[in-house]
Amino acid sequence: MAEIIRMPLMSDTMEEGNIVGWLKEVGDTITAGDTLAEVETDKATMELDTYVDGVLLHIAVKEGPVPVDGIIAVIGKKGEDWKAAIAAA
Repeated sequence: MAEIIRMPLMSDTMEEGNIVGWLKEVGDTITAGDTLAEVETDKATMELDTYVDGVLLHIAVKEGPVPVDGIIAVIGKKGEDWKAAIAAA
């Protein structure tokens, strides 16, 4: 089943992260530990690494602010229905 990637809490005071840019594109093969995007927090700009293997199926927010725990991407098997994964989240 596809894995929903959410904005993590990257500092104790963080309420949202600002996605500055993506280092991967939809369709790219992802390995756990790969850097997906750069995220600006209230304290610094940090790399957002993934914890799952698969294919980047969907980018929910290309750039801009996302609240902590907000959906930012979906990783799964090639051809998997990412819309169903978001609906079930």
